[in-house]
Amino acid sequence: MIKYECVIKLYVNTFKGFEEIDEEKLKEYKGKYVIWFDLFNPTEEEIEFLRKQTGFSMPPKEILGDIEISSKYIEDKDYLEVTLSFVIPQKEEILVEPVVFYIKEKFFVTVRYRDIPSIMIFKNRTNFQRKFFQFPESLFAEILGIEVDRIGDRLELLGNKIKDIWRQMFVEQSEEMIRELAFYDELNITLRESINEKIRIITKALKSPLINAHTKKELRIIYEDLTTLLEYTSFYMEKIDSIQNSLLGLITIRQNEAVKVFTVLATIFLPATLIASIFGMNFKHMPELHWKYGYPYSLFLMVFVTLVLLFWVRRKGWL
Repeated sequence: MIKYECVIKLYVNTFKGFEEIDEEKLKEYKGKYVIWFDLFNPTEEEIEFLRKQTGFSMPPKEILGDIEISSKYIEDKDYLEVTLSFVIPQKEEILVEPVVFYIKEKFFVTVRYRDIPSIMIFKNRTNFQRKFFQFPESLFAEILGIEVDRIGDRLELLGNKIKDIWRQMFVEQSEEMIRELAFYDELNITLRESINEKIRIITKALKSPLINAHTKKELRIIYEDLTTLLEYTSFYMEKIDSIQNSLLGLITIRQNEAVKVFTVLATIFLPATLIASIFGMNFKHMPELHWKYGYPYSLFLMVFVTLVLLFWVRRKGWL
C-alpha cells in the first residue's frame, strides 16, 4: 500500500497565475485575491488550521463515497461544499477518488487523498497561461471542465478498444478478450456514474446565488458536454453487450465443433473396437483363433470398416 505524505499548500491567484505563499503572506493577500488551500492527505492539525482560516469543517473521510446528492452538494448562505469523484483507470483496476471542494468569499479549498491529474493540469495550465480568476467558483468550474475533457478522451479511447475487439473477434476468440471486455464494461459504467454525478451537481449549482453569471455560463457548456458523453456511454453499453453475446456465441460454436470432431472420431473407431473385442474373447470354439490368416483378416476388417465410415462421415459433411 502506498503511503502518502501529508501536505497543505497555499496559493494566491494573481495576474501571473498561482504563487505559493506562507501563512504570513496569507494575511497580506487575504480578501484581495483568490486564495487556494490545497490539502493532500491532511492531518488533524492542518484541518484545524483550515477551519480557523476559512470556517471549513472537513467531513469524515468515511462518508466521502456516499452517493446521495445531499452529501455531495451542501450549500449555505455564504459557502458551497461539493464532493466530486474523479475516475483514475489503472492497468488492472479502476479507482474512483473523491475530492472535496469548498468555496467561500475569496477562499477555494481542495481536499484530496491521492494525486488527481485534472488538478495538476489545472495548476500547470493556469501558470502557463497566467490566468487570473476573480472568483473562487471559477477555479471549480475550470477543474470540472478539465475532468470532463479527460472523461471524453477516455470514452474515445474506450470506443477504439471496443472496435479493435469487434474486428479481432472474427479472427480468434479467447478468454482474454472476455476479460478485456469486462474491464471496459466496468470502466464505461464507472464513467457513466461519474457523469451522472456531475450533471446532478451542476444542476444544483446553476440555481445557486453564490455562483456568478460568468461561471454559470461555463457550467452550462460543461453540462451540455456531459449530456453528450452520457449518450456515448449508453451506446457503448449496448455495443459491449452485443460483442459479449457474439463472442460467447462464437466460442460456443468453436467448442461444439471440437466436441463434434471427437464424437465423430469415436463413432468411426467404434466398429473397429467392436471387432477387436469380438476376436479378443478367446473362447475355445472360435475358428479364427487358430486360423493362419485370422490376425491379418481381423486387422483388414477393422481398417476396412473404419475407412467406410470415414468416407460416409466426410460425404455427410460432419468432418
